[in-house]
Amino acid sequence: MSDHAASRLASTLVAQPRAAASKVFVRAYWDWAAVPSGLLGWVSAHTVLNSGSYPAVADALQLSPDDELLELGCGSAGFLAGLADRVHRVAGIDLSDIQVGLARKRLGERIAAGTAEIVHGDAAELPWPDASFTEVTCMSVFEALPDPSGVVAEVFRVLRPGGRAVLNIGERVEPGTQTHRILNDSGWVWAEEDVRHMVEQAGFTDVTIQYVPWGEDTAVNRLFAKVIGKVVGPIGGDLRLAHGIKP
Repeated sequence: MSDHAASRLASTLVAQPRAAASKVFVRAYWDWAAVPSGLLGWVSAHTVLNSGSYPAVADALQLSPDDELLELGCGSAGFLAGLADRVHRVAGIDLSDIQVGLARKRLGERIAAGTAEIVHGDAAELPWPDASFTEVTCMSVFEALPDPSGVVAEVFRVLRPGGRAVLNIGERVEPGTQTHRILNDSGWVWAEEDVRHMVEQAGFTDVTIQYVPWGEDTAVNRLFAKVIGKVVGPIGGDLRLAHGIKP
């Protein structure tokens, strides 16, 4: 066997286990964080609540008592439950059966009263008619979307004229970072200007970018961000909020 052939064989033998391990990690990460399912998803849904960013996102929405608020990827409805007293109606959509079940339980009384709605479904195909909401938001959802531009277009569609979108699209990145895919092309990292362009292309005006804390600055959160960030890219940094108004 030539030196070249031996080198290629060695590279293949090393690469194959790495590729297999990568697929296993992606599957586990998806079940834990993207669309909670199975045992990992059950644990995640019952223990993880990214409440550290909730106050800042709520402030950015500038809610009023007449607002009708939709959250994409609402999870177990921790955010919506905290705001339900401040608005006329809340609604959420999530792909995870586990999360939808928890959200419906948490908002059970309001659902019965007709002031809350939780839907199992895809953010790329929102089941509501045009101009259904005055506010739309999301947190930690866009990184896992196959068609983020299509979802922004759906957000624009279901907002009423004058309605506001406050969308967490990625996190703060180092200067010079280009938009790229991660996790075997199942996740995204965005440059700020690409996010701004995507929101403007959907039709929004007055588009601005704001950064808010991802969560509480604890040793556990810092360790999690450091370890997981080496594999999946930026995580645990400031959340990027893209604001836009529907004309």
